[in-house]
Amino acid sequence: MNANRQKERISNFIKQTKTNETTAKKYLTKFNWDLENAVQQYNHDTKPPVPQTKPLENAYNKYKNPSSGDIEIEGIQNFCTDLGIEPIDPVILVISKYFNATVMGIYKKEEFTQGMISLVCDSVDKLKSKLPVLRRELSDPVKFKGIYNFVYGFSRETGMRNLSLESAVQLWRLLLGNRFPLLENWIGFLEKRERKYDISKDTWEMLLDFLEIFEREGLAGYDPSGAWPVLIDEFVEELSKSNN
Repeated sequence: MNANRQKERISNFIKQTKTNETTAKKYLTKFNWDLENAVQQYNHDTKPPVPQTKPLENAYNKYKNPSSGDIEIEGIQNFCTDLGIEPIDPVILVISKYFNATVMGIYKKEEFTQGMISLVCDSVDKLKSKLPVLRRELSDPVKFKGIYNFVYGFSRETGMRNLSLESAVQLWRLLLGNRFPLLENWIGFLEKRERKYDISKDTWEMLLDFLEIFEREGLAGYDPSGAWPVLIDEFVEELSKSNN
């Protein structure tokens, strides 16, 4: 194989594996410049070990309610204590997303076990050591949006289509309070309404978009012809009046 083809395969190996040129050459020469087999072997060699399930089962049993078999409020509080965080620390929402938890205040065995495996943790101590990394996801705009949107379904009462205003306000303050000064205006607008509406999924998700636009551009960035939820349209109308 000529030098140009070798350089091309080294480049492709690096793109696929996010590694360096030295490693790329090592694997490609080992497999006679067969890119597919070289990448496959590299991925096999560098794959993180799957956590053992027995320690995870022991950890789960420490926190579960013996009657229901689930980790419930008290167990989650103890879990947070062992992690060195408060139950209202937003990072617990990041963890809950990795667990793919379906109901706030409950971790089922499969959620806990599969979540810990996805985090490559076979103990609570290992998870604790990863908290700084998980916390950084709250500052990453793309990852934060995924967490924020997950929280809506996770926080609804079982069988309810929408999220209660009371719950939404608590969660907005927890997730958005330090990000958007306009948030308290929004909450005040909702709470003073004669009729208190539950919050729809559309309103929940698009509020974050609106606050980000407002933070960058103010009301000038708001497009009234956009498909905004009615509550946000009415909020903008009130803001416009107060600014005149």
